[in-house]
Amino acid sequence: MENVCIIGAGWSGLASCQVLHERGIDFDCYEAGSEVGGNWRYQNDNGMSSGYQSLHINTSKKLSEYRAYPMPADYPHYPGHARIAQYLDDYVDHFGFRGSITFRTLVSHVEPARGGGWNVTVRHRETGEETTRHYGSVIVANGHHWDPRDPEPAFPGADTFTGTQIHSHHYRVPDEYAGKRVLVLGFGNSASDIAVETSAVSERTFLSVRTGGYVFPKFMFGKPGDDMISPFITRVMPRATQRWVMAALLRMSIGKVTDFGLPKPEAKLFGSHPTVSETLLPRLGHGGLAVKPNVSRFDGGTVHFTDGSSEEIDAVIYSTGYKVSFPFLDESVIAPTDNDVSLFHRVADPHHPGLYFVGLFQPLGATTVLAEAQSHWVADLLQGKAALPSKEAMLREITRYREKLAKRYVTSKRHTMQVDHYPYLAELRGARRAGAKLARKGGGTPVATPVVAPEELSIRIAASPETVWDLVSDVTRTGEWSPECRRCRWRGKERGVGARFIGFNRRGWVWWVTSNTVERSERGRSFAFHTTTNGVRWGYRMAPDGAGGTLLTETWDVSGQNAGQSKRTASFANSMLGGFENHTEELRDGIRVTLERVKAAAEALGGTPVPVRGAEAARPGVRTAEPVEVETAA
Repeated sequence: MENVCIIGAGWSGLASCQVLHERGIDFDCYEAGSEVGGNWRYQNDNGMSSGYQSLHINTSKKLSEYRAYPMPADYPHYPGHARIAQYLDDYVDHFGFRGSITFRTLVSHVEPARGGGWNVTVRHRETGEETTRHYGSVIVANGHHWDPRDPEPAFPGADTFTGTQIHSHHYRVPDEYAGKRVLVLGFGNSASDIAVETSAVSERTFLSVRTGGYVFPKFMFGKPGDDMISPFITRVMPRATQRWVMAALLRMSIGKVTDFGLPKPEAKLFGSHPTVSETLLPRLGHGGLAVKPNVSRFDGGTVHFTDGSSEEIDAVIYSTGYKVSFPFLDESVIAPTDNDVSLFHRVADPHHPGLYFVGLFQPLGATTVLAEAQSHWVADLLQGKAALPSKEAMLREITRYREKLAKRYVTSKRHTMQVDHYPYLAELRGARRAGAKLARKGGGTPVATPVVAPEELSIRIAASPETVWDLVSDVTRTGEWSPECRRCRWRGKERGVGARFIGFNRRGWVWWVTSNTVERSERGRSFAFHTTTNGVRWGYRMAPDGAGGTLLTETWDVSGQNAGQSKRTASFANSMLGGFENHTEELRDGIRVTLERVKAAAEALGGTPVPVRGAEAARPGVRTAEPVEVETAA
């Protein structure tokens, strides 16, 4: 198993770091900023954080804390960004994986590597220096609240507006809006926070709401509101009953949103993502904030609304959401459509083994615990403790997920990756159990198929290249060299160099037959063949060593394996050899023994040409020799 690349050190990326670190899986995490935390690092120098000065979490600490590391007891129910940033620093230092995070480094390109795995190019933000490394797997945890989405299409006349226009992504403090007439567009958590905050200093603030929705308070009956959402309610109770219970609780605690001037919700409860705010409704009830419908057009400093009204506005803040984007991945790999990314259980890419996404969801609940659970599943896959089903099965699950979203939620870019906290945790547990069962059976799709670069080993032989070539090109004698091979014979009537042959191999009680085709043959220089049954290429290169002898190099290369061949190889390695790394090590040892045996036979013959013989010929004596190791080919 090769190193894993983790992109991002925010909520989700840190969860992956901790889980892989705990499991003993080597990884490199790349973070564009100078510190961990992502959006929770206020004024993050990565240039992508959307955190504003008054930002607090909107799920309680009980729901938001990592299961592996609880938040301090003295933290309030809803800590602000400074406390969350400190918590994340403490989390990293407690588990001791800070040294695996490379800061101030952008991932600029990720592409599938020839032969499997991924080539990851990173760029240091200060020096501009770029480096490329190969990884067996990549975990994308770059978040989805960093690429702001402006209104699409732009409102008519927006380019004539005489005031200021920004996306809420760039909002930090309300001071610059003092004494101004402010318009905030949107009805999410950020829109509500910003509208309430600016209304305290502005001449007047308007909240433009296109469609109605539900507002959940942070506290209900003296407790955090999400305490009311239990595994029983969200997993066992029918959806209609859930709606009835929660609607009753909302009526008792806050009343109806229409009583505060907000439009009537168009969807059923839980049919759209709710807004969580403790201050929005009181602010509306006090008259400090006014509600407007959607914008119809701009005209200089005047904004017209769909109900025919208009207001003079000095500043517009668009809280219109974010685009899901991966600038480091080509569209041929991932191309989100309206924030929709086709992932098996919101994590695994069915089309690209070894590419995983953590934290790419819109939760009714907390990101941390769900990202932690996703990371454990990915670690199972990386370690071979679980396997993925067939591509077809994964695509069917994705289709079912989309159908469920379409039935439940209003059509919106916001609802293309929605998950419920406890049901999704149960879904991930089910995926891990099913994956473990597949792994035990040796079935399913190869997971993050271990990629082995071409292996090479060299040895010096005190015999001419022609003599060495005559030995290794006589395939009927292959059983004399390879410790795994019993015998080989020519396939069909044709004999000699360049003909096809069949190898009869064995390992203990396991026997198998391989079909081979000679691909390259030049006396005294090279001999290579392709094992067509499993896609492995074997080659020998001969070069004069300058002292009348030969430098013989044997190569083993699996980069040409197709998916089925790779799956069979991985399955054999896992079932018979205890893992792919053991398989690789055994092959290295086999190459070493092969070269030692060829050396002994060639030096016994000296410069005498070797006639082609039958496979029944006696094995020459074997003499121990020290191979000359060369760098593994990349």
